[in-house]
Amino acid sequence: MSSENDAMPSSPKGAEEVSLPISHEANHVPPENTTITNMFHPLADVTLVVKGASAHAEYKVSGMNLTVASDVLGALIYGKGGQKKALSDVKVTLDIGDVNLEAFVALLHIIHFHFTKVPTESSLDKLFDITTLTAKFKCTALIMPWATEWLLPHVNLQKDESCITVNHKAAFIAWELGSAKLLRKMIKSMTTSAKVDSDGDLVHATGTKLKDLVLPAGILDEIVTIRAATLDKILSSIQAAIDNIINKTGDAKYCKTGEETDNCETMMLGSALAQLLRSGLFPVPTAASYKESVDTLVSCIDGVVLQHWEGRNYAPHKGHSGCTLLFKENARAAMKQMSNPLKEAHLQHLKEQSAASGVIDADDADAEKQGVRTRITDTISGSGELLSRSRSTSLSGGTAKSES
Repeated sequence: MSSENDAMPSSPKGAEEVSLPISHEANHVPPENTTITNMFHPLADVTLVVKGASAHAEYKVSGMNLTVASDVLGALIYGKGGQKKALSDVKVTLDIGDVNLEAFVALLHIIHFHFTKVPTESSLDKLFDITTLTAKFKCTALIMPWATEWLLPHVNLQKDESCITVNHKAAFIAWELGSAKLLRKMIKSMTTSAKVDSDGDLVHATGTKLKDLVLPAGILDEIVTIRAATLDKILSSIQAAIDNIINKTGDAKYCKTGEETDNCETMMLGSALAQLLRSGLFPVPTAASYKESVDTLVSCIDGVVLQHWEGRNYAPHKGHSGCTLLFKENARAAMKQMSNPLKEAHLQHLKEQSAASGVIDADDADAEKQGVRTRITDTISGSGELLSRSRSTSLSGGTAKSES
């Protein structure tokens, strides 16, 4: 998306800000630990001296190929707004920051039509590096033939134990490739796993402050707001149960049998209070004062075991084992009711990125079927979460057209 459009959130903070030292050197001396790679094009007229996460390398490339692939890369070679002219062994220094050189090489293979050398699978870390580069160089469409297949293994990341440590990377990938579904899941994961540090800032599971992560515009504020609202619902439900039973302040009934209700509810609450006390949840804290994560709070509540009243000579069907204080039920409901952090501007950006990358969420694919007589859809085997960009035939007949 164009960075000039202030009405839309730009790519995540720093993603579109190309801060890349450039130099055109006639007598270039490669720095130490620099390796010379094979030529990417038989008529290569540019030498890229690239500094990556841990090494330098030189690549002999076609300046025109890079220019066609990316206006940003073209500007690095010819200068911004400069007239295109013939080059002769120009050397350009490029710093790609923390990105591994392997990801940059993958893009160079695509730019120079070496498609057989483009990987068909990608780890999350490598895909994060690749999408970091496509965001910097504004060339998302370059990876359209591979983006869906690269992303597919990671669409159910929220079910993996590693999710809380890499959700920020998956969120960036989703933002760059246009998957609203994956982005919502990863933002939810960050929201429920974040806790407050000694400075009062929300901290990611990796220990990094959320404000220092690369996030779409406005998402940090949404995380703060949604986390506070979720904590408030859960903690308030605990306090409400205590008040209802001790002070009879509400109409809620936690005993399901209607027999010896006071004894039943008092026993459940008494057994719960000791466990809440050990977990730092009694006296019940406010959402603003609770420093741990939503996930930690829910885990503590899941660990609360209630003791149930046993009346004399009760028939099995009149037992109190089904009675509950609704702690767990209310916590699950609060998690499900978490609001959608994506606003209209975010969705518009994601729509544009989806068109560029070819990645399409399954729900969107179903919606696109409306009003179409026939549809030829290439699906990728697996979970079915993502579908590749498809082709359809209009109602008036005619040749199938690419929707991308």
